[in-house]
Amino acid sequence: MKAIRLVTIAVLVVLISVPAFGGQIRVAAWNIEHLRDQNFEGPNHRTDIDYDRLAGYASMIDADVVALQEVEGQSAAGRIFPPSQYDFYFSTRNHPMQTGFAVRKELTVTQNPDYEALNVAGAQRHGTDISVMVDGQEVRMLSVHLQSGCWEGDIYSQSEPCVILSQQMHRLEQWIDQRAAEGVPFLVMGDFNRRFDIPNDQFWAEIDDGNPPNADLSRVTEGLDSGCWVGHYPPQYIDHIVLDKIATGWVVPGSFNQIVYSEGADLKEKLSDHCPISLVIDVPSSPVTPSAPTTFRVVD
Repeated sequence: MKAIRLVTIAVLVVLISVPAFGGQIRVAAWNIEHLRDQNFEGPNHRTDIDYDRLAGYASMIDADVVALQEVEGQSAAGRIFPPSQYDFYFSTRNHPMQTGFAVRKELTVTQNPDYEALNVAGAQRHGTDISVMVDGQEVRMLSVHLQSGCWEGDIYSQSEPCVILSQQMHRLEQWIDQRAAEGVPFLVMGDFNRRFDIPNDQFWAEIDDGNPPNADLSRVTEGLDSGCWVGHYPPQYIDHIVLDKIATGWVVPGSFNQIVYSEGADLKEKLSDHCPISLVIDVPSSPVTPSAPTTFRVVD
């Protein structure tokens, strides 16, 4: 029998007298396959030339906030994103494949505790959870890298990847519902390892249930085909930027972008098997007022 516990969310209202940053920011997600902080480490055996090549793509993204996956940590990220321009926030998981963020120094960031609930079987990646102040408005952001191997089809099948991913799905829904109940706008970004555009996808239907109301979600990849390493992977995205109902209204139309590598497939492992995606949100100068504390049921 599943245990049901009551969770009460306490909401703190923070008053900011001076905007922390302009209201329009570019956010991005990028899985930089096995990015280590030293040359030749990890399975990709990168050299200085490879790091410089990746740094060029980081410059092309030109994002204010980048949700990162498969990055060893701050030192590795600093080889791609200039430390003079970006601060880095990574999970506390003791593993070279971490989730994290690179954030422009002009933005004010609070790093929240890792969302360790995504580690459902002891070997899965934590979610890195930050709060970013944009023009006086708090925006909650979660960088995720979910279980691989259950990209489509019945998520409740008994294959090991699907068993793990289905549990992560429910844990992610809990984080989404908690944020939605608070009324704080949020984005979940990264490598979901799931093709949401397959008809009747169970994962998307589960998290996009509109309950609480702010959990009426959108994803900027909906209905689009990925151009990343065409011919090597199916065209549906598995990297996504998911927004709550409030943040959905901030998306600048036509701002979604995927940067596709210009190099040939012989350099794929030196770059990444994932291409960066980004979009621009225009955060209003009048902050959203968080809801009163809300109590709801969480099923373990």
